[in-house]
Amino acid sequence: MNHLTKFAITSLSAALLAACGGGGNDAAPETNNPGVQASTPQANQPQPTARAISRPMPASTSALEPASCNQGTDLAGGRSYRVQMPSRVDGAAIVFEVFEPSLFDCDTKHPLILQGHGFSGSRTTTAGDDPLAPIKPLIDAGYAVISIDQRGHGESGGTVRVMDPDFEGEDLVQIVDWAETHLDYLKYRDNNLLLGGVGGSYGGGFQYLLYNVDPDQRMDAMVPQITWHDLTYSLNQGGVTKNYWAAFLSLAGDAGTGGAMDPFIRSTLIDGVVGNRFPEAALDFFHYHSPSYFSDNERGLELFDSGNSQEYLLDPITGRLPITSDGRYIIKTPQSTPYPVDVLMFQGMRDSLFPFNEAYENYLAMKNAGGDVRLLTYPFSHHYLAPNVGLIQETLASFDFYLDAVPELPAAGLNTLASCGDIEINRATVAWFNEKLLGKGNADNVITTGQQICYTLSPGDAVSAPEVTVGGQAFPIARDILGESVPVSALIGPAGVLPTIVPLTTMPEDGVIAGIPTVDINVSLGLDTLDNACLESSDPILSLGTCDAILFVGVGVIKNGFGTPELIDEQVQPIRGLGNHQVQLTGIAERLSEGDRLVLLIYGQHPTFVGAFSRDLVVSTVQVSGEVALPILTSDGQDRLASIR
Repeated sequence: MNHLTKFAITSLSAALLAACGGGGNDAAPETNNPGVQASTPQANQPQPTARAISRPMPASTSALEPASCNQGTDLAGGRSYRVQMPSRVDGAAIVFEVFEPSLFDCDTKHPLILQGHGFSGSRTTTAGDDPLAPIKPLIDAGYAVISIDQRGHGESGGTVRVMDPDFEGEDLVQIVDWAETHLDYLKYRDNNLLLGGVGGSYGGGFQYLLYNVDPDQRMDAMVPQITWHDLTYSLNQGGVTKNYWAAFLSLAGDAGTGGAMDPFIRSTLIDGVVGNRFPEAALDFFHYHSPSYFSDNERGLELFDSGNSQEYLLDPITGRLPITSDGRYIIKTPQSTPYPVDVLMFQGMRDSLFPFNEAYENYLAMKNAGGDVRLLTYPFSHHYLAPNVGLIQETLASFDFYLDAVPELPAAGLNTLASCGDIEINRATVAWFNEKLLGKGNADNVITTGQQICYTLSPGDAVSAPEVTVGGQAFPIARDILGESVPVSALIGPAGVLPTIVPLTTMPEDGVIAGIPTVDINVSLGLDTLDNACLESSDPILSLGTCDAILFVGVGVIKNGFGTPELIDEQVQPIRGLGNHQVQLTGIAERLSEGDRLVLLIYGQHPTFVGAFSRDLVVSTVQVSGEVALPILTSDGQDRLASIR
C-alpha cells in the first residue's frame, strides 16, 4: 500500500468518525508518566467523600471495582472498564467506559472529562489519541475520562432520538450522577464537580445538551468540534431540505445502530426528500433537540406534558410519535438559565452539514453566558463525505499539507494535524482543560491565535480576529446595461446547474475575505401581476403554479481576474420564495490577491441539496436584485487581523 493510499484511508476514517461516529481501537495506555505524581491516602486521615446526589441512582454493573482513594484500593492507574445501568427514563441500558488516570493523586484529585462519539458510532474502549477521542493525552495529564455509548448506539439501549433533552439529556445527567456516586477520586471546586467534555459532531452535540439540561450545572469546560446549533438549519437551511445529508444520515444511522433510529426521524427525513419540505412537527422536533431551543427558542416552543402515554398518536408506519392526539408536540424540558462555561470550539469552514454559521451562533450564546469562549476553524469536517467535486479537488490539491502533518501513516492517525495555523488539536485540548479545570499553565501558549476567532483560509494558512464580521462592504446585485442598473435574470430548477455570475468587485490589493456575508435580495418574476398570480397551494410534489422559486447563492472568486469562478469553500445559502429576503449567507474564509475578482454565484440547484430545487415547471427564470455585503478584510483592517500561517 503506497503512502498516498494510506493517507486516503486514514482521512476517510477521520471523516467517518466526525460524521458517522466511530469507536477507539488505538494503542493501549501507558501507565507511567513522570509528569503526574502519584500519592496514596495517609493512614488514619479522613478522605473527602463524593457529593450526595438527591436523584435516584439505579444499580449498576461494572467489569471492575472502581479505584478508591478513600479505601486505598486499585490505585495503580491506567485501567479502563465497562459500566452498565438502566436509564431512569425508561429502563434502557446505558453503557459507558471509564478510563482511570494514568497515575492517581489522592491529594489533589482528578477532574472528569466526558467523551462522545459521532453519529452511528460507539464509545472508545482503548486509550488512543484521536482528536475526537483524545483519551490517552487526557488520562496522562491526570484526568478521569468516561466515553459514552449514546442512547441507541453501541451497547446502549433505546432508540436514537438525536440528543432529545427528555431522553439522551436525562441519560447524560445520570452518567454524571453515577460518577459522583462511585468515583471518590474526582476533583471539586466550591462543592461542584470539575467537569469537561470532548468530541465532534454528535460528540459535540452532547456537550451542549448536558450543559443545558443538568440541574446541577456541573459543566465547567468544553471542547466541541464540528457540531450544530440548530438542526432545523443544519437539515433544512433556508427552508430547503438538505436531501443528500438527510439520506446519508438516515442510511448511516440505521446501518451504524442496527436500525435503532426513532421511526419519526427516519420518516421525517424521507418525507423531506419526497415532498421537498420538512413537516412542521419535525422542525419543532429538531429545534427542541438543539442548543438553539435553550438559547433563543426561535420557533416559540411551549412546554406540554400529556402525563398520559395513551394520548400518544400511534401510526402503523412511523410508530410512536411525540405528538398527542390533539396534534400538540410534547415538550417536557424548559429552557434553562445559562451559566458561564469555558468553551474551545472547532468548526470546519468547508462543512456543508454544520457550516461555520452554526459555530458562530453557539459562540454568541456561550459568550453571552460568560466564560472564555474561542472559535477556531480547520480544514477537516463532514465535507469529506459530501458529493461535491470542488471539495474533492480541493482535498486532493492539499495532500502535501496532510502528508507533512502526518509523516507516519496510518499509525500516527490524525493526532498531530494542525488547525488554524500550527495549533495542534490535542495539545490545545489538554492545555485548555489544564488552565480551566486545574488552574495551571497558560492555554494561550498553545492556542496562539491571540484573539477569539481563528479562520482557516487553506490548509496551513490562517488569520485571527477579535470578532466575526457579519456583512461588510456592500455591492449591488444588478447588471449594468448602457449605464443603467437592471435586475439579474437567473435560471432556477433543473436548468440552473451552471451558476448565474454577478460581478461584484476587483481586489485593489492583497487581502482576506473572512466572516459571514449578508444579502438583501428581491426575487420576482419581473412583474407584480405575475407575482400576484402565483397559487398559494398546489399538488404537494411538483407545486405547479406556486412559483416555488429556490435559489442557491454563494460568493465566488475569479483568480487573477480571468477564468472560471471558484465557489469559495463550496458554500451556498438557499433562498426560497418570491419577495424580499434579508439573510446571512454561509460563512467563508479565503486569502485574496490583488486583481482577484469577487462575484456572486446564483445556482438553480446544488449537490448538497440534491433534488431539492424548484419543481414548479411553470417558472424557470426569476429576476434578482438587491445588495450583498462582503466581509473583506484588507490592509485597512490589519489591526484586526493576525496572520498565523
